Amino acid sequence: MKKFLTRAAICMTPWALGACEKELINDDNVITESSLSISTRSVTAEETVSFPVSIFVFDNTSKRFVKNETLTDKDEAIGFSLPFGSYAVYAIGGADDQRYDFPTGDDITEDAEVSLKDGKEHADLMAAHDAVTLEQKEGNQLTLHMERMVTELSQVTIKNVPEDFTNVSITLHDYKGIQINGEFGSIWEHEYTLHDDGGGSWSLPAPTLLLIDADEATVTISMTKSDGAICNYSYTCTEEIKKNHRISITGTYQEDKIAQLTGVITGTTWAGNQEIVFEFGESNTANGDDDHDSDLINQVAPQAYSMYNDCFVVRVTTDDKGHKEVLLLYNEDFNIEIKDKTTAQIIQEVNDNLNNIAINEITGWRLPCKDEVLAENNIVGYIMQSKLKTKPTNDFYLYLDNEELKAYSRTVTDRTYTFAKLYRPVTVLKFKK
Repeated sequence: MKKFLTRAAICMTPWALGACEKELINDDNVITESSLSISTRSVTAEETVSFPVSIFVFDNTSKRFVKNETLTDKDEAIGFSLPFGSYAVYAIGGADDQRYDFPTGDDITEDAEVSLKDGKEHADLMAAHDAVTLEQKEGNQLTLHMERMVTELSQVTIKNVPEDFTNVSITLHDYKGIQINGEFGSIWEHEYTLHDDGGGSWSLPAPTLLLIDADEATVTISMTKSDGAICNYSYTCTEEIKKNHRISITGTYQEDKIAQLTGVITGTTWAGNQEIVFEFGESNTANGDDDHDSDLINQVAPQAYSMYNDCFVVRVTTDDKGHKEVLLLYNEDFNIEIKDKTTAQIIQEVNDNLNNIAINEITGWRLPCKDEVLAENNIVGYIMQSKLKTKPTNDFYLYLDNEELKAYSRTVTDRTYTFAKLYRPVTVLKFKK
């Protein structure tokens, strides 16, 4: 699974130059000792802030609500006059009062929810949080990085639906709102009715945005026959359907047979590429044997520290069904030029390269995550030691830590990605035994 992050920024940083930026000047008449100014801008032309942006300020010690203001567009300014002290500053972008219900009153808490109104669909929600300490009379400026919180369900198509079905829908378990602190709010089970396109094809009328944050997201397809009988097919994804991704699902129904439903999570200026595959059909049961999975290799798994199809076997683990999951490491490094590139540009360059490489028909290559870099039988041990090199090296490589791009070397981790000059992709294969 590839994990990437798309961010926009509130407040100008010294290296960020260009348009879409306005300084916020404090003009309150309240007697205070310090001011906090905020400006909004996009980090790149492709990454924009979702407006309006509601900014909430809380006292960091007492957790007491202090103030709330709203930016309605990029040209509007907001300033806060505040006593000396430490504050938690939260921002929710993309939520307006025509679509969402906001918490009100002087006793608002950080976990108060901005909740979707009945009959409405989610907007392009973003969230940010940071702490600031005001200790001087001079104006203070805070930078917040806005993270997209939604997932776009861009396309759903179910094919080969028999004529005696009068309704097809898809249901996802997501969230109805977002808390001020950026956590998800109340759980919401939402059904999306598909449109009959004719010829046995049903599709989602228009893209829609979701709030999904589950390790195992559940997708249910409901098909209604002309006699009123309803057939439901549910699947729990083994991989998380992530925020800041676009999901496209295509399924083919085959009565009395197993039908494969393929979902592809892709990204443009959003993030990453992920593929999910699951099945539904008349013969599919919750306790059935899944050895027919297209990604399950009907062989005995190779041993750790060995070679498999010219790739290095880093480690082998066993899942709860007894299948072997093999972490493979590509057999060569890839160079990367970091200078003068944004994070989004680096990720796009890596994706473009990894999507086009294959070795002995092995695909799905991606950057490693932190666990794969640091755990026992880890990638560092392969890349940095004599198994792959004649002598140890201190070169830095790219990896992903909870969707954040970072760099590691033989002895150092958690460095900023600007240290990296190389990357070495990995992939995971699943074997029957």
